[in-house]
Amino acid sequence: MLELPERLRWDHNAWYRRRLLRQLPSRARSALDVGCGLGDLARSISADEVTAIDADARMIERAGATSDRVRWIHGDVLTHDLGRYDVVTAEASLHHLPLHEGLSRLAGLTAPGGLLVVIGLYRLSTPADLATELVTLPANAVVGVVKALNGTGGKPHDAEMPVVMTAPTLPEIRAAAAGIVPGARIRRHVFWRYSLVWRAPEVH
Repeated sequence: MLELPERLRWDHNAWYRRRLLRQLPSRARSALDVGCGLGDLARSISADEVTAIDADARMIERAGATSDRVRWIHGDVLTHDLGRYDVVTAEASLHHLPLHEGLSRLAGLTAPGGLLVVIGLYRLSTPADLATELVTLPANAVVGVVKALNGTGGKPHDAEMPVVMTAPTLPEIRAAAAGIVPGARIRRHVFWRYSLVWRAPEVH
């Protein structure tokens, strides 16, 4: 990814947060946000009970200071004792986990009939990825300029936010999904993101 000057950088995750939220039901009984960071997404989810988990204690401490509506958990989603939820979300967090193990765990946390929504990062690997890059790079700069002019640009992430510089490729993600969450809808988006939406089968 071509890095823009600091003043032209902006938050790609926030850009796609509205898309993620539009996938969710207007009201759910329970929701889990995985890798919640400072909790912006968790606070936006409409559910009777919202739980948010992150492996970074400092992130959870700061997120918990902003809202008592959400149950904040410091822990590893792969090993922490969690229930099953009508909605499970993961915004730019799945690539922090081993792909197959992480996706399997997210699927296991999704209640029968529940919804799993992932907005994730992918690594360029195919001709289609490179073709998308021809649109992404200039669009990224244009959005950065606009945001700089209206005062909403700047460093997109908190300085303490963990950063992982690797991510799976889209073919790897599609292959893993086919075996773990068959029928999931996976789409490539500009700005180096993909979405995965999966409805867990009902139990009859």
